[in-house]
Amino acid sequence: MRDYPVPYSTREEIPFIFNNLSIREMLWIGGGAIIGFIIAVILFVLLGARLQDIILCMPVLIPFTGAGWYLAKKKVEEDDNIVTLDRHLLKKIKYRFRSHKYVNYRK
Repeated sequence: MRDYPVPYSTREEIPFIFNNLSIREMLWIGGGAIIGFIIAVILFVLLGARLQDIILCMPVLIPFTGAGWYLAKKKVEEDDNIVTLDRHLLKKIKYRFRSHKYVNYRK
């Protein structure tokens, strides 16, 4: 009986930080935190607060960072496999923008 070597799967991600988060997950969480920080700065400018009061606008970071965590960690069951919510949504977006005009060549 022959043995066929199976190549290393690059689909799995190696844990990077805290032995729990991968680089992709860290990017989603960090992206949410950066968006939240930008919105906090915009709110800070609109409120016209003093510079030492910027800490009052920082709770705006929490929902955006939580949304990044949710996108990175939530598991969704597709047809035959389980993927994270961010990958599922990206597939859905790619499918929507794909051409759906099929040509019938029969005559």
